[in-house]
Amino acid sequence: MSSGEFATLLSPFAIGGKTVRNRIMLTTHNPKMSEERYLQYLETRVAGGVGMVGIPVLNETISALAYVTPGQLDGISARDLDGTADPETEEGREFFDSLLLPPLRARAEIAHRHGALVFGQVANRGSIRLPETFQAMVSPSGIPDPHVRAQPREMTTGEVERVVRLFARSASRIQRGGLDGVEVHATHGYLVEQFLSPSTNRRTDRYGGSLDNRMRFLTEVLEAIREECGADFPIGMRISGLQAHPGGLTTDDIAAVVKTVESSLAYVNITAGTIGALHDGVVLPYVASSHYEPGFNADAAATVREAVSVPVILTGRMNDPALMEDVLRSGVADLVGTTRALIADPEFVKKTAAGRADRIHKCIGINECHYPDRVSSCPVNPWAGRERELDVPAPTRRKRVLVVGGGPAGLMCARTAASRGHSVVLAEKKETLGGKITLLSRDPHRREMASLIDDLTREVAEAGVEVRLGFEVTPESVAEITPDTVVVATGALPALPDLPGLEETRTYTALDILDTDLTELGENVLVVGGLNDHLAPLAAADLLAGHGKKVVLLSECILPGQAAEPSILHLLTKRLLEKHVRIEALTQLVKGGARPQVRNVFSGETSDIGAFDSVVFATGAEPVDFPETGGEFYRIGDCLAPRRLVHATLDGARIGSRL
Repeated sequence: MSSGEFATLLSPFAIGGKTVRNRIMLTTHNPKMSEERYLQYLETRVAGGVGMVGIPVLNETISALAYVTPGQLDGISARDLDGTADPETEEGREFFDSLLLPPLRARAEIAHRHGALVFGQVANRGSIRLPETFQAMVSPSGIPDPHVRAQPREMTTGEVERVVRLFARSASRIQRGGLDGVEVHATHGYLVEQFLSPSTNRRTDRYGGSLDNRMRFLTEVLEAIREECGADFPIGMRISGLQAHPGGLTTDDIAAVVKTVESSLAYVNITAGTIGALHDGVVLPYVASSHYEPGFNADAAATVREAVSVPVILTGRMNDPALMEDVLRSGVADLVGTTRALIADPEFVKKTAAGRADRIHKCIGINECHYPDRVSSCPVNPWAGRERELDVPAPTRRKRVLVVGGGPAGLMCARTAASRGHSVVLAEKKETLGGKITLLSRDPHRREMASLIDDLTREVAEAGVEVRLGFEVTPESVAEITPDTVVVATGALPALPDLPGLEETRTYTALDILDTDLTELGENVLVVGGLNDHLAPLAAADLLAGHGKKVVLLSECILPGQAAEPSILHLLTKRLLEKHVRIEALTQLVKGGARPQVRNVFSGETSDIGAFDSVVFATGAEPVDFPETGGEFYRIGDCLAPRRLVHATLDGARIGSRL
């Protein structure tokens, strides 16, 4: 592919009187890193060539009214701020300036040094408590957010006015920090959207009732920022084109909101969904996974763009430059926004511009970057957020390295080691590379995983790795290869429990059913999750129910899939219930047979759960053993400990970089 195919995407554009060098924005997100780590992460992506950057901004606490924040304030809220001055006083301004201006200036300097515009985002979570702040949450009408379930207090009219002033003060700090503009967060179920939506705003004062009144908080925030920062400081706004709440805002409502305030805006960033996607059932998550098609939000953006003259940025699984070019040329949007595509490949723009778009490492949409309680990670790019950790000195000598196993861990290790100049042999006993990902990618909702294996397979060849397929490594073959280092990535096999009665039952694993004629399983299928607290049991039940099976899902967890990324968990659980899958939590299978027996893991009570034609186990895995050899020796991936794809590729990158 040549860069000419992406002429629109790579062309400059004017935003707020400033020129953006191309039409790609790294949208605001919080990877939950220390400041030093975040700056390295940020610089890697800006150096990759994006035109615009949105960053999470540190903002002051709001006394008893929670705080204005996206993202990085989390680290500050962990401090004891009870003794600090009121942020509206001069003393408070000086305190928060001293605390927050230095990191703002550091972020702005990085963006400008690499030629990007940078906008700082201001927000208030309202009723949504993510970290514990030991402060009361607030909302327009005291309605709890159903995802985080904190009980907020209804804001008084005076408190609303106070928060308006603090939005303006935060915007002023962004300006004084050297950023190019401010982005007002009016989406994802946070405070501004809570005021806009009739599902969360039941007020009877001037901030509630009609759409005009519900918009008043937003319009006053924009006016206060303009007064504080002056007419020449650009203001953007991020808002959902698809809110998808029952009784909430429609896309037409959103278009009307944007049209009303567009004279105040330099751009509008059209995103979608809410933070937890759990509102009267499950609606659209704001970080859409591979269960949603790339570009799913394009129609909503097009509706807004038809109604307004302000530049429109489209966000929503934009992970391919061809898709980006298409939405720009077709007039859906003026720019595109993405985060996960640039987590997966920070050189996304450079590769596109160099005619190497086919070499972009694409985001596969499994949301490992989006856990609320840990640092963002990426199975496609283990270096994301670990740029400094994995930037190790060149090896002092060239080693001969044997990697045993051609799954994702082995492939990542072999590619990394070879790129560092080592002579690498990759041995795989099967005739194909990819390990269990070759089966998992047959699931329609996980098919994008295949691109990771395709990329790694190509890149190990390009790096000069000697790949031996259909080759089972033995002690004799190790001696024949004479490696300096052996890295074992032999994976794990699905584990079946040793239970009475299973010999009378047709049994399968969750991997088996991806390579089996499902008519063999019969009509009634029992899926057993055991202590597996991630997605495998739910995905197996979903696949079977989608093929017309009558499914019962057992889990020993309080909630099946409780350790999965929340938006995917909510979506899958909803889909199972819509397909009439019967979910039995806190339930252990204790006996197989035509009528399996189960036990409640809390009460110990046993019972008959019904008749089944077959049982599918998604209960975990057992490492494939490989004897330790002499010399330098490592185990990585599932043979070290059965975990997930993100752990396998990180293991491979770490050991490959260490050699």
